[in-house]
Amino acid sequence: MIHEATLALVVLLGAGGALADARADAGVAAGALADGGVAAAPVEDTTLERYRTPLEALTERPIGEASRAVRFDWRRSRVGFGVLGSSVIELNSFASARVGAYVRKALGNFMLEGAVTYVHTWGSFSTYQLSLTPFRQFARPSRLEVDVNLSYALAEGVVTPRVSFIPPAELVFSATAGLRYLYYFGALAGVPATEVLAALFAPRVTDREADNLEPQRLPGMQVARTRYSVLAGFQLDLYLRPGLAVTPRVLVSLPVFGGLPGAGLSWWWELSLGVGAAL
Repeated sequence: MIHEATLALVVLLGAGGALADARADAGVAAGALADGGVAAAPVEDTTLERYRTPLEALTERPIGEASRAVRFDWRRSRVGFGVLGSSVIELNSFASARVGAYVRKALGNFMLEGAVTYVHTWGSFSTYQLSLTPFRQFARPSRLEVDVNLSYALAEGVVTPRVSFIPPAELVFSATAGLRYLYYFGALAGVPATEVLAALFAPRVTDREADNLEPQRLPGMQVARTRYSVLAGFQLDLYLRPGLAVTPRVLVSLPVFGGLPGAGLSWWWELSLGVGAAL
């Protein structure tokens, strides 16, 4: 009983001393202000400054044993590569599918991409019926395509999928623009060697090439004469550690070359999906 009373007295005396010190400090500050002086600003304690870690750095690296890094920094990747497939929707009665491969390189907030794809085109019952008439539809026969695309990251962040077995990933939403070159197999047969280079890079398929493509065109098809296409759209890049990349993309063809004679196709679009890796 005596021990408990002694302990209570010590606590009361300590509290009373702290209260007296606080009143004394307040009195000194008030006296200084009354004399026209300025109260001293509180001194910032920087003792622990060198031990502090930014929140972004904490999310980039493991903390203890219970967490792991979840963000993939695609800007630091040396190179990316993968395969892609897409469906070309040319707003006609023909169907086309693309399959190929791509290579990527990050350039700051930009992503430069080169791709080579094979496009297979086939007809339908509608094109068969059309072939029985004097009419034709503009389309493109099977071909090889070379793409050069440039993407700019508009928004990005770490996302957590609802499905538990898929790990957190980096999601990047980008605007994309590119130039596409079309090469038709056998189109340059019989073209003089002095004219091959000029024909390869001409914006329009030459008359000689169009004649060579007659056996390749499908029934009911009128070959579109443009050799280049300018495309623009948007894409999503989903990066999973340690570098798996999944890229759905939608592109729309802009009618930049639509004014050329025999162009035929102006507005059309495609949906594609790429799967690859970023190293």
